Order: sequence, then C-alpha cells, then structure tokens
Amino acid sequence: MLLVTGCALVVGLWARIYNLGSPATRVFDETYFPTFAYNYLQGIPVFDLHPPLGKLFLAAGIALLGDTPLGWRLMPALFGCALLGLGAVVGWCFTKERVGALLLAAFIASETILVVYSRTGLLDGILLFFVLATLLAALRAERRGQVIWSAVLLGLSVGVKWAALGLVVPVGYVLWRKGLLKPFVGGLWISAVVYVLVVYVGEIAGGTRDPWLAWIGVWEWHLYAAGGIALQVDHPWASPWWSWPLMLQPIIFFHEADAESRLLTIAAIGNPILWWSSTLAVVLSLGELVCRKLIAKKPIADHPLVPVLLGYAALLLPWVMGTRVTFLYHYLPSYAFALLALVYWLCRLWKHRPWMVVAFATCVVATALFFLPMTMALPMSPESLRQRAWLESWLGG
Repeated sequence: MLLVTGCALVVGLWARIYNLGSPATRVFDETYFPTFAYNYLQGIPVFDLHPPLGKLFLAAGIALLGDTPLGWRLMPALFGCALLGLGAVVGWCFTKERVGALLLAAFIASETILVVYSRTGLLDGILLFFVLATLLAALRAERRGQVIWSAVLLGLSVGVKWAALGLVVPVGYVLWRKGLLKPFVGGLWISAVVYVLVVYVGEIAGGTRDPWLAWIGVWEWHLYAAGGIALQVDHPWASPWWSWPLMLQPIIFFHEADAESRLLTIAAIGNPILWWSSTLAVVLSLGELVCRKLIAKKPIADHPLVPVLLGYAALLLPWVMGTRVTFLYHYLPSYAFALLALVYWLCRLWKHRPWMVVAFATCVVATALFFLPMTMALPMSPESLRQRAWLESWLGG
C-alpha cells in the first residue's frame, strides 16, 4: 500500500504543478475571481457574492507573479499540494490506522477534479483545504484550550464561501462526544469575529480607506450577498444536487483544438472509480447505522460514521433546499466526507483482504492517469477524448 500511495503522490503533485500557466487564457470562472483578486491589489471595489478570503489568497499569487495565468493559479496549486499532506493526517486521525492515512492521501492525490481546482484560479480547492483543516482540528482536540482552533478554522472556511457553514454540525458532534461541545459553542463568537474581520479586510482592500466606512461596507456587502442567494441564471453546465453523487454533469472549463487539430480539454470531472465508490460507501454507511440502531439495538453515538454522514448531509442540505443555480463543484465539501466513508470501509476490508484494498487503490491511480489528459488540457485526438467520455453528458451531449 505504501508503494501505491507513493505513486499516487508523485502523480498528484506532478499533475498539480506541470505547465501550470497553460492554457494561457482565462478558463470558466477565472473570468471573475482572478479579476476580483487583481482589483483588491489595485484598491478597486469588488462586488462578488462570496466572502473575500479565497480571492485575497489569489491576490497574493498575483502580487508575486503578476496578473498572469501562473499568478492566478499559484495559490490554488499550493493549497492543492498541501491538501495531500493534510489528507494523510486527517486519514490517520479519523481511522487511527496507517492504511487510513495512506488511502486518503492517495485518493486526494488521484482525484482528478481536485487536480483541476488546483490548476485554476478558483476558490473551491482552497475551500476544501479549510474544510478538512477544520475537521482535523476537531479530531485532534483533547482539551478545552484546543477547541479554539476549530473555531478559528471554521471562521476562515466560511470566509472563503458561506457553503462551509454546515461544518458546524460534524465538528460540533465530534467535540460533543469528547465532552468539548460547551466550549465549542461558547467559542463560536471567535468564528464570527474571524469571519467578520475577513470581510472587513476585503472592504479595506477594495479601496475603503476610512475605517468606519469599511464597517458600513461590511454591512452593505452582506445585504448585497444575501440578495444573490436565490440567483437564477441559465447555464449549460448547471446540474441539480441529486445528480452530483452520480457525476452526471461535470463542467467543461476549456475546450479547443491546437494547430495540429488535437483537442485540448479541461473537464472538471472526478475520478469515476473514486466518485462512484464513495457514493456507494455513503449508502453502505447509512445502512450500517440503521441496522445497528434498529435491528441489532446497538448504540451508535460513538460510531465513527455518524459525524461523517452528518457532515455529508449538512454540507449538501443547503443546495437541496435552495433555489440558486447549482454546479457539480458545490458537492466538493460533501464529497470530502464521502471519501472518509470510503476510507472507513476499506480499512475494514484491509483486516480481511488487504490485497483487495491494494488492488482498488491501484485501480484508482490508473484511472487518474487515464483521465488526466482530459483534465490538464494535454493534446488528445478526438477518439481519445471520446474514450474518456464514459457518459455522453460528460461532453455536453
């Protein structure tokens, strides 16, 4: 298993940094977020529905490397690479087994949609890093003073996107079972302060030099952002929430032909083996808890799958109930918990059939290699692209 994980990490790191400045044009929502980030550097007001933290990170990359494709994508790439190590630590703390750490690191490295979000100037890879960091802080907390890190990281997560607010449910549950819920709830004001300060810094960066007017700007921005929650627009790559676990409608970020008529495509598509297996793992996890509670009459409060399923549901529920246009990337925070469910079941299988776990992980890495050309704009023939479009909808059909 160590060898397979090592191969996955090499592939994952290479895929995240190789030829990062290509394509040398804006793809998908790079039209917006790097522009907003550059405006922060110029002191120009930014009007966006998302809090500013993710865009401030993008601005740091642009400040270092200029308003170029490499500058836009530097910070997402760094967060994407750091996510591999973070995944290993989360896997260990969740399962308390080395194989759990190796599996989650290998899966994050081999997840092609995370490669895409590490190679583009967008916010969702950064968001996923803070989601897992917040969960890790809760898993590691053992005394009252350590709970503050969960609160701080929760505030930073929401400072990237409001969608992370559902994290309070699984994090709160983990801390409750450790007897630390009261200090966590009592410390949520820290999360709120961190979040508000992030928005305040965004107002200052957006050109509001008067400190008092910046606080007024914080209030007005929230009114503006709240008004956009139910925003409805038509988009060819939009998809309903119920299709996300099956990955029926990925997003094509970029698609064109080069001078030799080879196709260059960036499809924000997940590793199908991982994606569908994790969905199955969520279903199995729900069945496991129901059977334990209703049939075997066993307690489930301390079962490790409870916070996993709570996190999956809490981060998905707002999109189920909402009316705003939705895309596959909105599933990524929930997907992190689906991967944890998959790791749980594979750790159980490891005790009886370790060779099957190694074979599965090998298949995951091989599938990543197969799909990387479709996610990194590597030249392909039309036939090669069709071979990778396992479902017709993956290319907009």
